[in-house]
Amino acid sequence: MALPSEDDPLVVGSHFQYRNRPSRDRLWGILYGILMALTLVGGIYGIAHRNHRFSDAFQRDFLADPANCPLHGLNSLQDEPEPGQLDLPAFFKQASLWLVVSAVASVLLGIVFLQLFKHQPHLMTKATIASQIAVPLAFGGAALIAGQLGGGLMMLAMAGLAALMFYYWRDEIALCGRLLGVSAHALNSNPGLILLIVVTKIVMTLAVLPIFAFMFLAYTNGHIARNGDVAKVVHSRQCVNGDGQEVPCCAWAPDAWVPPYMSLASVMLLWTVFLAGQFRIFTISGTVAQWYFAPPEATDALKGSTLRSAKFALGPSFGTLSLGSLVLTLIELARQALQQARDNRQDGQNLLWSLLSCCLQCIWGLIEYITKFATIRAAITGEAFFEAGRNVTDLLMRNALKAYGVWWFPPLVLQLAAFVLSAAWGVLIYLISYFAWHSQPQAQAQAIILGVLSFFMAWVVQAFFASVLLDIVNAVFICYAMDKDTHSVTNPEVHEVFSQVPVGVAVEQPGGEYAYGAPVPGGYAPPNQVGSEHDRYPGATAPPPQFARHGQGTYDSQARV
Repeated sequence: MALPSEDDPLVVGSHFQYRNRPSRDRLWGILYGILMALTLVGGIYGIAHRNHRFSDAFQRDFLADPANCPLHGLNSLQDEPEPGQLDLPAFFKQASLWLVVSAVASVLLGIVFLQLFKHQPHLMTKATIASQIAVPLAFGGAALIAGQLGGGLMMLAMAGLAALMFYYWRDEIALCGRLLGVSAHALNSNPGLILLIVVTKIVMTLAVLPIFAFMFLAYTNGHIARNGDVAKVVHSRQCVNGDGQEVPCCAWAPDAWVPPYMSLASVMLLWTVFLAGQFRIFTISGTVAQWYFAPPEATDALKGSTLRSAKFALGPSFGTLSLGSLVLTLIELARQALQQARDNRQDGQNLLWSLLSCCLQCIWGLIEYITKFATIRAAITGEAFFEAGRNVTDLLMRNALKAYGVWWFPPLVLQLAAFVLSAAWGVLIYLISYFAWHSQPQAQAQAIILGVLSFFMAWVVQAFFASVLLDIVNAVFICYAMDKDTHSVTNPEVHEVFSQVPVGVAVEQPGGEYAYGAPVPGGYAPPNQVGSEHDRYPGATAPPPQFARHGQGTYDSQARV
């Protein structure tokens, strides 16, 4: 797709960098490509040299016979389900059509989820919050009726505490609905985002599944060897360890190259998943920024904005995304190492490890937070990762929010709404399937399994759409903060919503730099619609003196506060 010219209205005065984006952080993209190529080569080698008798390592009788160490002969046993047990292969064969229908319906349910937040964000917000009061209230009442006085009173106390907390935050909850409405409106204006993100999920799955397969097939490269825990052989089919406990005489011994390869593949698996997440944030942020900064008359020119952002992500900014996702990968590996160390700690080190874990979790959480917003900034400006991180940190510090509840409620509302909607879908599938299978043996167990699987499929889809809405909220906020830095109002409707989040007004410091102070009561409120100057500022004969018309639908500050 051709880029706009230098004098195009989309380019003039826009914070979004349409042209002249150099390749950033290229070495990190090359490193990712090299390591992924090594992962593929190792996987192909593992397939070609796998031990076809690997299945013997899972047969108890085979491993119990010391004569099979090293491997010789073949003794394959087939376990049949006992009468009365659930036959899982038969269940999945019977439920396959149900699962396919449920998967398709989960996607449709996700579309309904988006439409509800698009048309009724306040109603969905209030309903989700109300469910957090109604559920413990219902359980508490049921417990009291059943005679469980302690449990019932505790649930009722939780319901009362939740009601008090949500009443205290009622203004923030109302603003949360408006934020989600803005997010849904931005998504509605860029319908190509959903298709691109769904394709991204499919591509990520197609990339991750082979790595899983390579790791498994690499592990099949080895042989049956004597179990290292065996201290002595009691008789021909019984071995014990040093404590006299019975252990298998044989064990699977992978080849020497397998453990290093599986470590590499595990890292690449995490890196690929995080890279897909960074790609999603980048494309969403770039698309939303083009929509946000575009003048009203440039609606047609914005067609293809999603594809343009995707090309930037896969082109000049691929190295930036590779570096950002590598940072997240290293944090996840550090978390796993810390958890493993905590599991192996001695009793006297509990307090030390708890303090260390608390400090590190805070540091890692801050790095993840900055990484997310650095990716948003890079999507808009095309900056390198560390440059974008520094600039967005300064931007967020100048626009430090005091209403933390505003940013805590959107993920809470979306995640709870996704969970409740998915749970309702799982219960519905359980009831329908149980009615259809009630004459069969184990009908209830099969219906429960199908309901649980349907719930998890729906939850994954709803959580996906919720994450998209949250990414849009974050991207719109960065666009709004960039507007504030230049004292402009590019998108009046968005400014009207975000102006209610107490980020303060621009104040010139003694050194000449700007910071945002406390909001001024009765001060300027951004316009709520595009129209005449009188329409933008009801009750005023002229626009506020510190703002004047500039460019394409933008207001620039002409006076310092």
